[in-house]
Amino acid sequence: MLCPKLSIRKHWAAVPLAVAVCTGASAANWEVAPRVQAGYRYSDNYRLDLPSQEVEVSGGEADVGVTFRTVDPRTNFEITPRINATYFPDEKDEDSTDYYLTAGFSDVTPRRRINVPFLYSDEYVVDSELPEAGEGGELGEPDQGDSGRFVQRNRRDFFRIAPSMSYDISQRYRMELNAHYLQADFENQLPGFQQDFSEVGAGAGFGFLTSPRSALLVRALASQYDTTTTTDAYGGEVEWNTQYSANSRAYVRVGAQQTKPERGSSDTNIIAGAGGQWASQRNTLFLDFTRSVGPVSAGTVVERHQLRLRIDHDVSQRFALRAGARLSRDEEIEDGSYPTREYAIGELGFEWRWLRQWSLIGTYNYRWQEYEDEPSDASASAFLIGIVYEPKRAQ
Repeated sequence: MLCPKLSIRKHWAAVPLAVAVCTGASAANWEVAPRVQAGYRYSDNYRLDLPSQEVEVSGGEADVGVTFRTVDPRTNFEITPRINATYFPDEKDEDSTDYYLTAGFSDVTPRRRINVPFLYSDEYVVDSELPEAGEGGELGEPDQGDSGRFVQRNRRDFFRIAPSMSYDISQRYRMELNAHYLQADFENQLPGFQQDFSEVGAGAGFGFLTSPRSALLVRALASQYDTTTTTDAYGGEVEWNTQYSANSRAYVRVGAQQTKPERGSSDTNIIAGAGGQWASQRNTLFLDFTRSVGPVSAGTVVERHQLRLRIDHDVSQRFALRAGARLSRDEEIEDGSYPTREYAIGELGFEWRWLRQWSLIGTYNYRWQEYEDEPSDASASAFLIGIVYEPKRAQ
């Protein structure tokens, strides 16, 4: 059967139907979960500008998405198209309509695990360059790309795909293969601020199982970064990981990578990570510290130290508290035009579900950013309050 060719940017909303047809999903059990959110947003420094240059915004925000997922104990597919729109009556230049598409395929057997996550976004650079506390990628796989600098209104197209496979050769030995590709394209090229970049990489690992749930692996890594110049990178790492349960796991890794720009001298960088995610009946915790190398939208490659934290606590069946934080420090791998950047965001929120399908949400966040070449740091406070409608929510 021939599958239709799609342009993601123009026909992203048709992807769920195309994938269902191409994978013969008619025989699978499908679950459809719409989600509609409407609310009021305020920020006293929307673009995180320096003091005396702040742009204050307030107005409506709507977020609409629908998740299509298979219900199967072994093979699962999930895809979520989503639209987010803002309307600020006093600052209409800051209005935006952003488009997102997330998807994932997994196939798990007692000896083999295949996972293929995918992400696409078409968004205003305020959203792409100033990430939220709850964003940043999966455990041990931090997102890269934001540089936090603004000159004029701009938009970014971005997609990332990262297939991986692990296979237990025997009761004691395991093999892993992984790859990733990402591409960012800006509507306007702004040298030193927002420029197209891409990254392609692959890894291969081999190790042994220290217990039925834990493994020690050695990996070889290779990447290529394409910014204003091409940069090659090669390295290796050692990782220990364990799976406590279906929703709880932890890892520790350390390694080194040699990074060689097309023009310039090579640099050796330490890469590392440690963290875990744990879930109980009423609590979830996500904690991840990483030291990684990757491209950013300023047109260069940086070494990033990053800490991400998320805590969810269900006070009762109807009321829940949320908290999160994200702290990062970027340093260019060689002396150049990009200054050292520090960025932090902290967030507190709640959700009150007064009916099964309806809930009231509220969040407050505080952002802070500093570049070593600027006379001052910048900060911003913001809040959102809204109503969420989930017609297919089971409980």
